[in-house]
Amino acid sequence: MNLKANTRDLRWWFWRVTLVFIVATLFRWPPGHWIVVLLSAVHVLFYFAQEKSFSATPVQIRVIYFALTLLGLWSGLRLLIYLILLVETVLVTFFGRSLIAGLLERMPWNKQQPVRLN
Repeated sequence: MNLKANTRDLRWWFWRVTLVFIVATLFRWPPGHWIVVLLSAVHVLFYFAQEKSFSATPVQIRVIYFALTLLGLWSGLRLLIYLILLVETVLVTFFGRSLIAGLLERMPWNKQQPVRLN
């Protein structure tokens, strides 16, 4: 895998800042979780404003990611969820890959359109 860091792209910075707060949450800084939830919600709205459809795969990816952050509100699942979010965010931020996009690619409602990260 090649490193893909595009510091001139606002979307890349969304992921990078989210990654910082995921790590802070894993180091037991409680406000970090709320910041990740907020950033994820903003990310959904940002992509929806660009794509104008919830069926667009970049929006679907962000909705699933946001749902995972909400699952992290359940303290019993928080560590597992945040480890998943950590892996996903590192893959997107540094390698331009997404496990969520790979999952969405296999969904029947996405067979007619190409799955893309951005």
